[in-house]
Amino acid sequence: MSQLSSDEFVEISKLQPEERFDYALTAMVENRELWGLFGENGWLLLQAEEDACVPIWPHESFAKAWEKDDFPDCTPKKIDLDAWLNQWLPGMQKNGTLVLVFPIGDDEEGIMLEASEVLACFAEQMEQ
Repeated sequence: MSQLSSDEFVEISKLQPEERFDYALTAMVENRELWGLFGENGWLLLQAEEDACVPIWPHESFAKAWEKDDFPDCTPKKIDLDAWLNQWLPGMQKNGTLVLVFPIGDDEEGIMLEASEVLACFAEQMEQ
């Protein structure tokens, strides 16, 4: 896993949601991991209108920064990329759970997609 410098953290935080999404996919594939938030009730699920979604990040530091403000009872937890692709996404596809990729605050939300779309994006990224 690569650690981010504070300068890198700030620069990546300034990216537009679409650019953050592309960065996140690349980083998750390269590092073979991603990050979610875990609390005493399990993995954090957000309600987005009538849909549930799981927020994910490419680095622990982004999950930690987001959790601190909005969900202080949760802590960042690593998800292995293979488990994400082979277990999480198929299960989320079955139950209609969406994925919120790389949110960084109230003003700059992430990209929200269906699990099947996220799976297709990862497959495309891994082919490159």
